[in-house]
Amino acid sequence: MATFSRKTPGSRTLNRGLSILRAFRQGGSTLSNTDLAERSGLPKPTISRLTHSLVEAGFLLFDFKRKAYRLSPIYLNLALIYNESSEIVKIATPIMESLAETANVNVGLASADLSDIVYLASIRGEKGGFFRQVTPGSRRPVETLSLGLSYLNAVDEATRTDLIKTIAARQAGHVEFILDRIAKSRAQLRTHGYCVANWHSGLIAISRAVSGLDDSIYSINISFSPQAERDADHQTREYGQLLTRLADDIARSWQETLLDHESGLNDPT
Repeated sequence: MATFSRKTPGSRTLNRGLSILRAFRQGGSTLSNTDLAERSGLPKPTISRLTHSLVEAGFLLFDFKRKAYRLSPIYLNLALIYNESSEIVKIATPIMESLAETANVNVGLASADLSDIVYLASIRGEKGGFFRQVTPGSRRPVETLSLGLSYLNAVDEATRTDLIKTIAARQAGHVEFILDRIAKSRAQLRTHGYCVANWHSGLIAISRAVSGLDDSIYSINISFSPQAERDADHQTREYGQLLTRLADDIARSWQETLLDHESGLNDPT
């Protein structure tokens, strides 16, 4: 995965403003200056200046009744543009849907945003069993999902070290447990080609990473509720084989699309 860099310095103010926008997550539609300061780590005077600018620019709306900020409709437009332009998701989704339907499992595709994992697509094929509502745009800390663990093991060593430092800071009371979880996932990926997470009662998730059209790292997972009459380990191995084929099919389709693009660019006609 290439690292973006330029000789000219970036804008510190812009980075701080973007950290405010990242503070908005599912489970809360409005955030006060105090909320934003707690989530972003920025001082309140800075928050006040930045939220003022973001409201003026139309990226935030101020709720006078709650005395708090909420996102403006522009994000729906940005999400629409992303979905329309993302060949990664367009190509992967029908392949994921086919497996979800035939194998009666749930399938997810995600990418990283700093130290979080963001779902790009989530297909629920399982009938009954444990239900957890996951929609495109849902985000979780990388250390809490199989998708995140497979991503952690696919990045370069320097990136992994930086991510683990961030994780250790926010999981201060559970560092040993988290580091052990990450180490076990690495061992599973080396041995089986996928890592396993069964932290939610009644649900097992397995995941592996794959390189996309843009050489970025994406994570793919299968989740399922183990059948009482069958051994969960047996099911995990069975679905692990399906996950390997799914990842290969998606990666091959991405590569074929890339080759088609390159062929079109090189075609003199």
